[in-house]
Amino acid sequence: MNTAARLTCAAVAASLALAVPARAQITFTGYTHACFYTGVVACAPETVSGVAIDMAGPLIYTNSTFSVTTAGGTAQIGNTAATPNVNNLGSFTFPTNVPFTNFSGQNFAVSVFFTVPAGVVPPATTFAAMITGEVSGNTGGATINFNNTPQMFSWSGGTFTLEVADVFLTNTVNGTTVAVTGSINATVVPEPGTYLLMASGLAALGIMVRRRRNA
Repeated sequence: MNTAARLTCAAVAASLALAVPARAQITFTGYTHACFYTGVVACAPETVSGVAIDMAGPLIYTNSTFSVTTAGGTAQIGNTAATPNVNNLGSFTFPTNVPFTNFSGQNFAVSVFFTVPAGVVPPATTFAAMITGEVSGNTGGATINFNNTPQMFSWSGGTFTLEVADVFLTNTVNGTTVAVTGSINATVVPEPGTYLLMASGLAALGIMVRRRRNA
């Protein structure tokens, strides 16, 4: 292969490498707002976080803010062992050992709002849950069964899904707090210039193949 052919191959390889979009790191920032309810969801829109919301019983949910960055297109929001209401989707708390509480028919809804990246559509999504279980002495607890179906979002840079995990709390003498966690899976859409670069690389490769056949 002569020098010109080597240079052409190098140029084609470089253009194709640049054209293949890497899994860029994306930062997602936002906050939550939630409420307990029976029947139809009736959570008023909220523009700030940090408000504790108590249901007709001992179980308390507290809003939170979060800011996470993807690695390989995935990011985890919150950790059950992490500090409650810091970088998660809020938390549930049994303040202390409480008498029997029946959660039959109780529901819960948490709305997740994104402020970064800009232009997320829809601007917020609501995850509803049925609260089951009961608090009874030191052995009871409550389970918040979310709809775990990933919900789709889009923004100018691509798309992503958000999923919320179920929560289980036990009732103890010293109280229990468990964070609400979730996961994000993001897909970045290449810019138009990226497609143009890829097309030019493929075109150059086609010209090379044709010349070699003619030779």
